Amino acid sequence: MESQLYLIWGKEAYLIDQEIDRIIRQLEEGGEEPEILSLDGDELTARELREQLEFSPLFSLHRVAIIKRPYWLGKAKKRGNKSEEYIKAVNDYLNGDGSGQTLIFTTQEMDKTNPLIKRLNKEARIIECNPPDKKFLGKWIMEQFKQRGRSCTSGVVKRLQSSGQDMYYLFNLIEKLSLQVEGRSIEDKDLEQELDVRDEIKIFKLTDALLRRDLKGSMQAFHQLLEQGEHPLLFLNLTVRQLAAMARIKDYGEKGFSNKQIADITGMKDFMVRKFMDSGRHFSWAEIRSFFALCLDLDWKIKNTSQDAQFLLESLIIEICKHS
Repeated sequence: MESQLYLIWGKEAYLIDQEIDRIIRQLEEGGEEPEILSLDGDELTARELREQLEFSPLFSLHRVAIIKRPYWLGKAKKRGNKSEEYIKAVNDYLNGDGSGQTLIFTTQEMDKTNPLIKRLNKEARIIECNPPDKKFLGKWIMEQFKQRGRSCTSGVVKRLQSSGQDMYYLFNLIEKLSLQVEGRSIEDKDLEQELDVRDEIKIFKLTDALLRRDLKGSMQAFHQLLEQGEHPLLFLNLTVRQLAAMARIKDYGEKGFSNKQIADITGMKDFMVRKFMDSGRHFSWAEIRSFFALCLDLDWKIKNTSQDAQFLLESLIIEICKHS
């Protein structure tokens, strides 16, 4: 089952998501519209993992199951005693008939002492996705601007290449610059207030934590942003923008559109559609409507009253991250 089993490893999350999208596109180009199952490996019990791996085709003849960053693929100290139950569940699946299902594991590290990694190393297709070299990154940066109908100076490319930032951060920054700068090529001066150094918190990582409903991560990122001097309204505006994008993708998905169709309609990249689709499953429509109403209320209060903006936005974070 080599062609249906993948291990994608490395620290560049953008490239990992690109590889997942490529695998799915290959299936679609082969005439199949696979069902997509995306699971957070750390949130599954061994029993749930075993149940999820069992595939009975109902609405699709093929399924892609993605197990993201399971701790039990890590080193022994990180795995703990319970990891044996997970590894046995996967081994039992691999020993059976896995036809009709493509199974993808993602992990940051390739720990060759892990018994399951040893097996995957023999039976799966291994794809490495670590941060690229500057030559690859430079071509990618120019292509991203070109896809948006924009151009930039060689100085901009060099600064982005040398920033030490991950590719998701660069993707979001290129998107932001393309919206902000009109009628001319993007220059070094346009980066001055936008490009963070390696260890600074990124605004899009905060909104990503919100859509995961990660309260601790969201609060920590928010306070770091305040320490860096970011205005609370920037956070509020980007939160509304991300919620709107998620709601749009969720609506199309529930109406039966495929990810490829949604990407064509919205102009979003496949991996962004998949990301918002995954996030949308964690929110009900009643919650989404209430969040938009709350954001509107907070925007008015911040601009027209003396109420503390930090307190107001902390209340928004708590409300969004609160599970119903």
